[in-house]
Amino acid sequence: MNSLADPTVSELLERLHAEADAQMPELRSTIRATREAEDGNDLTPEAWYDKLQDFYLPVNREQGRFLYQTVRAVQPERIVEFGSSFGVSAIYLAAGLRDNGAGTLVGSELIEKKAATARKNLVAAGLDDLADIRTGDARQTLKDPGGPIEILLLDGGPALYAEILQMLVPNLRPGAVVIADNVDDEDHPYPTWVRDPAHGFVSSSIRLKGGTEYSIWTGTTTQRGATP
Repeated sequence: MNSLADPTVSELLERLHAEADAQMPELRSTIRATREAEDGNDLTPEAWYDKLQDFYLPVNREQGRFLYQTVRAVQPERIVEFGSSFGVSAIYLAAGLRDNGAGTLVGSELIEKKAATARKNLVAAGLDDLADIRTGDARQTLKDPGGPIEILLLDGGPALYAEILQMLVPNLRPGAVVIADNVDDEDHPYPTWVRDPAHGFVSSSIRLKGGTEYSIWTGTTTQRGATP
């Protein structure tokens, strides 16, 4: 079974990807102008979210297929997603759960209108029964994911990745997969942190859009490192 080949799912995904692609020139312009502004380097993750709330910011098609493949391979009972946006990645993840026969996706999105759209898109894909999209600060909404986690997708504000991951470590099953998007900046602290064996992960970069870090939780740490 391959739900990505189901016209209901594939046609919806293609429409959402096309809409996201059409936004790219304006998105790049907005990001550039924000960074060049006087306070651009001092914006909090929440402020960035506010400025980019009308943009999809989704995984691309290749990343989406990779997420689906990972779900099929891992056979997770529970997936957690930080940064659900308009629900594109959630559709790929939930499609994998549907084809596995069971599982739950717990998502978190700061912006209410984005979360509402994500839920609407999951309904349109016929996958809403597999997903719980929570609205608000993920540091609160994901404190209790509802059970052990086998896959964690970090696709929100990259500045919060290590903090979110550390919060959820007690819920990770040994062997759990952690996928972090948009960490291509060589100065970004997250890859350095998660690659430190003391923090309990085996991790490396894979060649997908925006820089993707792929990590496996070993189940143990040798020390408690501070969040970068």
